[in-house]
Amino acid sequence: MLNIRLITSIFILALYSCQSQEEGKKIISEIPESGTLKSSEVSLANAALMPYKIVASADKAVVLDQGKENLFKVYALPDFSFLYTFGDIGEGPDEFQFVNGNSLKIHGEQLVVLSGTQLIKIKLHAEKASREEQHALISDTGGPINGLHLVNDSVYVADIGEAKPGAPEHRLVHLGRNEELVRFGDYPEPAAGENRDQGNLVRDYMKSTVANPKDGRMAAFYVYQNQIKLYSADGELLLEIAVESSSNSTSDEEMWIYRADPFASSERIYVLYIGMPKKEVEENFQTFRPHLEVWDWEGNLLDRFRLDQPITTFTYAEEFKKLYGISFFKEDVLFEYDLNEAGITDSKKASSAGNEKNSKKQDPIPHFDKKIIAENAYFQIEPPAGWNYPPSWTSEEKKSVRERDGLYLTGATFVRENPADTSVCGASMQLTVGIPKEGTFDFDDYLSSRAEEYRSNDQLDELSIEELANGIRGYTITYKRRFVDPKGEVYLSTNKHTLFEKEGRIIVTRFTSCDFFERYREVVRKAFESLTLKDAMPG
Repeated sequence: MLNIRLITSIFILALYSCQSQEEGKKIISEIPESGTLKSSEVSLANAALMPYKIVASADKAVVLDQGKENLFKVYALPDFSFLYTFGDIGEGPDEFQFVNGNSLKIHGEQLVVLSGTQLIKIKLHAEKASREEQHALISDTGGPINGLHLVNDSVYVADIGEAKPGAPEHRLVHLGRNEELVRFGDYPEPAAGENRDQGNLVRDYMKSTVANPKDGRMAAFYVYQNQIKLYSADGELLLEIAVESSSNSTSDEEMWIYRADPFASSERIYVLYIGMPKKEVEENFQTFRPHLEVWDWEGNLLDRFRLDQPITTFTYAEEFKKLYGISFFKEDVLFEYDLNEAGITDSKKASSAGNEKNSKKQDPIPHFDKKIIAENAYFQIEPPAGWNYPPSWTSEEKKSVRERDGLYLTGATFVRENPADTSVCGASMQLTVGIPKEGTFDFDDYLSSRAEEYRSNDQLDELSIEELANGIRGYTITYKRRFVDPKGEVYLSTNKHTLFEKEGRIIVTRFTSCDFFERYREVVRKAFESLTLKDAMPG
């Protein structure tokens, strides 16, 4: 008997409606009707009993079978001749506790498997598969990771497990270091009088995220909302897209499924469009026929083809320009679609039709591995990946020492290197290390007097001064500050400073940003925690 819950859980994406056509947002009201794609049937040896997902590399395809045994079935491309099976559910060294089909991907020559809180990279050989790497992942709840996608060899994007209104939706994490790089995207704030809990957010904003293999841009598709969001490679929201439709869901009791199972190339994104209530999919699976939507990375909907079969999962083999689909409702067969014959719309023509204002030029993938060690004779610190000294800083400035208020002062300033972070005040972090000139230096008096200087500054808004806990002498100071540019535009920066004593030194840390404070707050905090002091004294 068909497992209807499994069928409907295959469809994991959608769109959310926008209210305006302001910059950074786009409403699509004209939907292309590109005809019907006709398939060729390919008989499958050792067919899956419960086919959940299909993925393809340059010369192989893998089908995830959620039947009783042999999770993965491997076939050779392009003829789909059967090669071998591997993988069982269990607790053994070569078994899988659980496999998240929505995060199953081919990356290069490796199959990437998400199993609970572990990411496993598997090499697909001609006659067998072998595990090559296994990594522990960051989990807020200790439970499975949702929405994981490997952006490049060392960085993945995933949903944040603790969904809260107004809080970030996604995180980028360095796989090898198991270090969070940035949080981005925002769940909506609840409307007045609305009580939106975490469980509803996780359900309502279920999504899958794919990445451009060339420049790292990301696209998030939501299952139960008619919305797509495009992000830069480090999480800047580039475009929020809503698709107007007379069939949009307006009732929580009638859950509509929109888009599912996206696949991204460097030029286009292919995604299944369901466009009907969940209940209707369950009751009419014999006549169910989804569409294939083709998007470009500038947010243009190029084509929407009707598929001639009840496809529930698909993959795209770029080398052969063929789409391979499997249906949960039809056993022992695969459906092949030749996209060379489909007449896919040229994305350049679509872009020239008036959508240029919604696109942003992209930079190459940021070097997330680029992490420096900043030090001089008196301290060492590891800024976040992608942060560095300002370009104008000289080697002399990096090791300079000055004198003030009975202290020798040294330190450093670091700025975010990403050119996409275009903002009046950007994002910067500063470190100052103060070494007392005399052994009689009064730390408590110095720290309290500095805190008083903040209290007496009437240019600071929303000032908060709190003493540090756990026996540490010092203060945390947060405030807003307004400033006006030459054109008369008013901006508000967010600032967080800490003043404290550590190992006989005065330490001052500062983090400032207008638009990117929340995005980088956590990685900046971890960077300041990496501070190591040295014993050298100025001569």
